[in-house]
Parts: sequence; structure tokens; C-alpha cells
Amino acid sequence: MRNRHQHCLGCGCHDSRQDRFIEPSIILLLWEKPCHGYELLNELPSFGFYKGAADQAAVYRTLRHLEEHKLVESEWDVSGVGPARRLYRLTQTGREYLHTWTDVLRQRRDALSGFLSKYQNVSGVSIQS
Repeated sequence: MRNRHQHCLGCGCHDSRQDRFIEPSIILLLWEKPCHGYELLNELPSFGFYKGAADQAAVYRTLRHLEEHKLVESEWDVSGVGPARRLYRLTQTGREYLHTWTDVLRQRRDALSGFLSKYQNVSGVSIQS
């Protein structure tokens, strides 16, 4: 069987890193429980948007952005051994923002489903769910 990606001309369509989903992923993880940045780094790959480690700089940039917009808040955690670390917690505004993100993701899922259905009809190639 031929490689379906052989015709990609730098389009990025097969890029395994989906950085645009880092924001809702972080928010959802923080909804589950307050976390340190390194915990978020360890958990982000579980969403399937990354193969391998998440980009550490992108995670901390996103956390700063979310905090500036009052979607998360943080405080220094001095418990435990070692230096103090920031503990991030989701705010009510962050929960509401995640509802908006979820609506957008549902719309994109539906659009992608329509695209894949049409592709299957035109190409005759079966799309597995």
C-alpha cells in the first residue's frame, strides 16, 4: 500500500503536534484538580494531541496567558521538599471559558465528520471511526 502522506507538500496535515488544543487541555486538567506545571506537562500527552512530551515553553506561556485573563490563578506551594512551585487552579471564569471551547470543538467535530463522509463517498475509501 502506498504512503498516503507522500503527496504532502509541507502542509502539516500529518503533523502530530496539535498545539492549538493545549489551552482547553490545560483548562480541563485544572478542572479535575489543581496542578503544578510539571504535572500538566506529564498529563497533556494523554489527550492524544501530542506524541511524546508536550512543549514545556508552550505550556508555561499558556499558563501565564490564562492567568492574565483570570481563567486560572496560581499561588506558591511551599509544602514538600525542594523549592517553592506554582500551584495552578481553575477559576469559575475558566470553567465558563471551557464550555465555550467545548461548543467550538463540537462544531469542528461535526464539520470534520461531514468532510470525512464526503471523502468516503467520493473516494470510495472506507473511513474507520
